[in-house]
Amino acid sequence: MDRRRFTPALVAAFLALAAAAEAQTLYKLVGKDGKVTYVDKVPKGFDGEVTPLTIDPATNAQGPARSQPPQAAEPGKKDYNTERRVARSKLQAALDKAAERLAAARKALADGVDPREDEYQTIQQRFDASGAKPDQAGPRPNCRRQVDSNGKAIFVCPTIVPGEAYRDRQKALEDAVREAEAELAAAEQAYRRGTD
Repeated sequence: MDRRRFTPALVAAFLALAAAAEAQTLYKLVGKDGKVTYVDKVPKGFDGEVTPLTIDPATNAQGPARSQPPQAAEPGKKDYNTERRVARSKLQAALDKAAERLAAARKALADGVDPREDEYQTIQQRFDASGAKPDQAGPRPNCRRQVDSNGKAIFVCPTIVPGEAYRDRQKALEDAVREAEAELAAAEQAYRRGTD
């Protein structure tokens, strides 16, 4: 077979297919009830008005919209959109950091409720023993009976309680939460002002 003999025929066939693909016929159908429909094939048995519409993409089609590349700001002019994006990003970062700090402070306070071993101190609790019988035991097994400086009978019971170190640590944790709350409120206010 000689390929050169079929080349013009193939080219003609491709051109015919391209022309057929370019020109497209649609049909406007108007039913007896006045309803208008557009279709690419007329349905069998349709008894209304049929109007063929030939569409030539070369004259009717609009090319794809081309997006304009972002233009750089002219020398000497400020790019306000970029400045706003950068400022908003910084404000959001400050807001996120403040929220994280508050969450950490609240967690530290919740985790620090129990006293540490070195935060206990021993105190002597005193209970009135004037109505107690001489052989009666005190409120706890480690209590001992004494007479106070006024000659009154008392029970003295040593007990361990959280001391000053515990209270100082709790106050520091509570202060940290308050500071973090104030920082978050300021960051939220700055974000609202900066993004309005």
